[in-house]
Amino acid sequence: MQTDTSKPELFPVPVWRCRSKDCKAWVREELTSSPSPECPLCNESMIRSVKHLPKLVKKHTAVKKKKPEDTLWVH
Repeated sequence: MQTDTSKPELFPVPVWRCRSKDCKAWVREELTSSPSPECPLCNESMIRSVKHLPKLVKKHTAVKKKKPEDTLWVH
């Protein structure tokens, strides 16, 4: 059994981090829903920063919405 011990490639990623010195919370900027988010753990304001992180991998694809003409109606 082989295990991959190589580290993933890291990239500079814009993040929001908690302003509180006692809180270690942070979130990727692309995942926030507010232009100036509050910390989800302590409700302190957050500041912009940069972390070196692996690329975010999407695990699922978006569901394609059906057009009304694609729907089969049975009466």
